[in-house]
Amino acid sequence: MRKVTSLLLVSSLLMGSASMVYAETAPLSATPTEHPHMKKRPHGAPEMMLMKGIVLTDAQKQQIHGILDQGRKNMTPPSKADRQAAFDLITAEKFDASKAQSLVDSHAAQDKQRMLNRLETDNKIYNLLTADQKKQYQANYEKMKNFKHPAPNAAPQQN
Repeated sequence: MRKVTSLLLVSSLLMGSASMVYAETAPLSATPTEHPHMKKRPHGAPEMMLMKGIVLTDAQKQQIHGILDQGRKNMTPPSKADRQAAFDLITAEKFDASKAQSLVDSHAAQDKQRMLNRLETDNKIYNLLTADQKKQYQANYEKMKNFKHPAPNAAPQQN
């Protein structure tokens, strides 16, 4: 039994050292490797993509920060009562469609108001831009509009 244990121990040590000798050594890079499906995908919110490459003056930056602060003040987070109502609907023994519909309607109204506020904020920011900055903004929009999202990779085959 001792010989078998010794043989297993020696063979595992040899296999481990052999794999270390033949392992590929790649130089360490300063930046992390990107996944293939992330290479051509734009990052950030669409509003930020539209402002990419536009150089703002300090006065414009201050005005934009003021507009964004005002927009945040106009935002209303979902109430605790709405969250509780949604939780109660989810955990109920029997689904109440009328309560769910009223909750959905109230959320839709809040979403509509959020969208209106966001569009108004974006319009105010756009109107602060100079003519050249507006051209760049519109060029960014055309670039974003024509961007084609890569097709998702097929699911790996199970063997």
